[in-house]
Amino acid sequence: MEEAIYRVRKTDLARNTRKVINAVQRGRTALIESHGQPEVAIIDIVDYHIVRAVMRYHAQPPEIEAEAGLSEQEVEARPEPQDRYNLVLAHYLAGSISLSRVAELLGLTWLDLRSRFQQLDVPVRAAPADESEAKADVEVARTWKSAR
Repeated sequence: MEEAIYRVRKTDLARNTRKVINAVQRGRTALIESHGQPEVAIIDIVDYHIVRAVMRYHAQPPEIEAEAGLSEQEVEARPEPQDRYNLVLAHYLAGSISLSRVAELLGLTWLDLRSRFQQLDVPVRAAPADESEAKADVEVARTWKSAR
């Protein structure tokens, strides 16, 4: 397995920009170093949105009922990607939607999202909390399978 951190000297960044970006898009964090000291970190845009949404949730916790759920229309009504991530992850962190529902609403696979959460130290609730959440997960899987 590749190390999650990709170290790049600042002087090599210009020559290897495409290589660095490709590594970041494959899930690695690039640390740009000068004289052996990290100066800048580059992360994938999805990870960036996730980190910002989690930070926002903890800085300004919204009042969300655990049984509230979240519709696709509510998410689609948010034109900015960060606003969508903020909304969806707030519902997830409040316990109103499952990990698979988050993946569906954000257009990610469950496995990709779970891997990102683990790498970013976002809490992972992999098991459904109750029967209705399990049924919702099954419906997400059916929808995903029929879309392929």
